[in-house]
Amino acid sequence: MYNETFRTPIKAPIYEKKINYKSKILSIGSCFSSNIGEKLKEYRFNILSNPFGTLFNPISIHQNLRSALHTSSLNNDHIISENNFVKSLDYHSDITSESTENFHQSILEKNLLVKNQMDDLDFLLITWGSSFVFEYNKTKKIVANCHKLPSKEFTQRLLSPEEIVLSFDELLSFLPKKTTILLTVSPIRHFRNGLTENNLSKSILRYTSHILEQKYSNVSYFPSFEIMTDELRDYRFYKEDMVHPTDQAILYIWDYVKNSLFNDSTKSVMEKWDKVLRGVRHKPINPDSEAHQNFLKKMITLCESINEIEKDDLILSLKEQIVTPKSH
Repeated sequence: MYNETFRTPIKAPIYEKKINYKSKILSIGSCFSSNIGEKLKEYRFNILSNPFGTLFNPISIHQNLRSALHTSSLNNDHIISENNFVKSLDYHSDITSESTENFHQSILEKNLLVKNQMDDLDFLLITWGSSFVFEYNKTKKIVANCHKLPSKEFTQRLLSPEEIVLSFDELLSFLPKKTTILLTVSPIRHFRNGLTENNLSKSILRYTSHILEQKYSNVSYFPSFEIMTDELRDYRFYKEDMVHPTDQAILYIWDYVKNSLFNDSTKSVMEKWDKVLRGVRHKPINPDSEAHQNFLKKMITLCESINEIEKDDLILSLKEQIVTPKSH
């Protein structure tokens, strides 16, 4: 008998520790971690999302976090200048400055931001993208981004599970004992080496996450990869590049996140905030009309009733839209 749902649903994991509005959260890794991080931001959770830009390989992800915790100095051999902009092979191309001095300052500020967030951190969400890495031949070090330098300057290789575990162990030793680490494998496929190699790469990441989940009681795995590739296997859930998930797919996975990581109390607050989000997206035809002015006042009252969320900036913005009656 065929499956009448025409899909193969993934069983939603249930985690003992839940995210709430008092939780400190940091997400880091591939662009999928940005997708989920942005949803958490939208609902005003205390989250720092991908502060170092998109990172794909586990070694660079772990290294950037360790560097932030130690406020380590930059590897000057990895700093490059391109079209009057300074970048580093250890960071995404979004992180750039017009001078080496400014670049150092920018990284220092990001490191301090991350270090402060990781102090008493509740949840660390790590999304690994690929176990293929590039070593810079000059330093024999794994880099996060090649910045379109000639391929002859790098050597590509595949990480072993043992390397990833060793790197993770070192990172974990510096994290607060209370921190829960949620590992995910990015569902975004990497075509550069071909689909066969992509599957090999993803399998190493998935196997390694299993090892770490068995090894540490505060490490869990979230099946974003399986939800996207098995449950949402239809190409209608992919953007035109046939690689990245559509907004609909991200929302579908987000529902899994909500059901797995939030309790009923937190979800109740989020439902109230949904009303606020729908309200602020509303574009009035006549902002000065009595109807819209009353709507703004109702929105302010609703915002003020949600005590769990920091929203002073939004309330101020709404109040600025209130038209003061003209005196006669």
